[in-house]
This record gives sequence, C-alpha cells and structure tokens, in this order.
Amino acid sequence: MKMTSKWIIAVLLISLIAAMMVSCNKNPDPQPPTPGGNSSGEQTTEDVQGNQPVTEYGNFTSAAAALSPEQIFAQDVKAATDSFGQGSAYDEGKLANVFQITDYIANYEKYVEEYGVQDQLDQLYEETGFTLDMGFAADMMKHYIGATGEDYDFSATMPELLESAKISAAQATSISAAMVAAENLVKSGQSGISISQKTHMRFTSLKASDGPAYYALGNFSTMTDLSDVQRNGDTLSATVTFRIVDFYDWSPDDKEPLFTGVLKDLDNTYRTLLSEMVDMPTLEGFCQADMAQLHNAGYAQSFLSSGTIVYTVTWTAGQTFDQATVQTVNP
Repeated sequence: MKMTSKWIIAVLLISLIAAMMVSCNKNPDPQPPTPGGNSSGEQTTEDVQGNQPVTEYGNFTSAAAALSPEQIFAQDVKAATDSFGQGSAYDEGKLANVFQITDYIANYEKYVEEYGVQDQLDQLYEETGFTLDMGFAADMMKHYIGATGEDYDFSATMPELLESAKISAAQATSISAAMVAAENLVKSGQSGISISQKTHMRFTSLKASDGPAYYALGNFSTMTDLSDVQRNGDTLSATVTFRIVDFYDWSPDDKEPLFTGVLKDLDNTYRTLLSEMVDMPTLEGFCQADMAQLHNAGYAQSFLSSGTIVYTVTWTAGQTFDQATVQTVNP
C-alpha cells in the first residue's frame, strides 16, 4: 500500500509536468504572408495599424520622410569637427599665402576695386579665359574662411547654379526618377499622395573647368520629394521639391594645380599685375590640398550646405522632366 501511494503520486507529478510543457511550447497562430512584390519593382505592405497601405518603388516610398541633410552627412560633419584646427603640414608663410589667395577669391570685387584693375582683368579673361571671379561660389568660400562651421543655405542661388549643364542634367535625372516612381505608385483617380526619396543620388562629374559650380559644390548629392501627386488616366501632376546637398570641404590628397594651365602662358604684364595682389608661386601650384590645410590649421572650417527649389510639374506617363510642363514655385 505504501509503494502504491508513491507510484500514484509519481504518475500525477509526471502528468502535471507534461501538461505544463505542452502549454509553454504551444505554437502561435501562423502570421498572414506579407503582400507585395511584382516585376515592376513595386512592393506593398500594410502599416502596423492596418490602415493606408505603404508602397515602395525603387528608391521611393509613400511613407516616412526623406533623409535630412544632417543624416546624410553626419559622418563627414563629425570628421571635419575632429580635424578642425588640429594642425597643418604647411608653415605659417605658406598658410598665409594660401589664405591670401582664398580671401582674394572670396572677396574678388573688393580687391578689384581696391587695386583698380577691373579693365585689365576683363581683358585677361577675354584673352586667356583665366579669372579668379567665382561668382556665387565666392560667397561659399567666404563662409569657409569665416570658420564658423555653420550650415549654409544656397537656395537663393539655385537658379544660377542650375545654369551649369552638369547640374541641370543631374536635376533632370533625379526628378525624372521620381516621376517614374509616381507613375508606378499612384493609380488613376488618386490625389494628394506624397512620395519621398529614401536615399540620396550622388554625382561626381564636376571639374575645375566647370567654373563656379565646381568651386561651390565639387561632388554633390540630390534628393527629390513629391507632394500632392494627382493622376487622371495617364496625366499626372505634383509639387516637386528638389534639393542639392553637399558637404563643403576640400581633398587633402588632391594636389593637382587648379590654374597652372592658363598661368604658364601669361605674359609679363599680366604676371606683374597678379603678383601685386597674390604670391605667384603659390597661385601657380594652388590646389585642393592647400584649401584643406586652411581647415586643419583653423583658418577655415568645412560646413554642410544645401539648396532647395520647388516646382509644379505636369506630365504624361512616360515623359521625362525635360519633356514635362514645369513652373517654378520659388525662384
């Protein structure tokens, strides 16, 4: 009888443990499959509330805001902050000469008036194509040697900047890609749709021969967002916000002289004219690395820059930005 009681208790304990194990390992209900995915590159997923579906096409989405310039260049900003004023490979004399040339470019009009050489410099440009007049890029260089490191907004000069064939082409490429996304994400009869670009597009084609655009940007990135997208059949319209984003800095490894091709052919009259304003040997070898040394020495500071322009665009499915009807909202 004593053995039987122990046996019964053991059986009951084993049964209880088994029941608990089954309860703890019970499989949850299977989740429904995520819809979406087709040959066009479009994907659709329900949001967490099960409300309006979120659609994506390539680099564009109908949900979430686009990346901010600060997010895009956060690592560059940190690296520049760490290297600012940490010391230069140049001696004080070389730094002074580089700063003088940079200051001359940044304040071109002031120096031309001070030296009274406008006519001579105009003739120099006509004969050789050489100029230190960088137009709108001079303001960005002035901000650079101002050494504040504060963000710079060049939206006011976007129309002038877009006169550059390469920057205009980059804009057309970027906005055309957003238009294709709209065609794939918005159905006929829909309106008020917003579409954001998920990652920026990078462009690296600018050279010193491109003049002010190169000195303002160098390599740059673009972002395009669409708002109030409407579609009626194959006709679409949208408010297009186009941004150029760039971290203004200079390569410490690029020692290719920027002006030597023209300077070596100058006659003595022009060489004397320029030498009265700047150190000629420094000007002849002036390169990106020189500009970078100003940052390292604390004479100048790199900064985040961006410019925005807004359009209303109407187009027929299949058209590019260059073929669309475009009106500038903020010139």
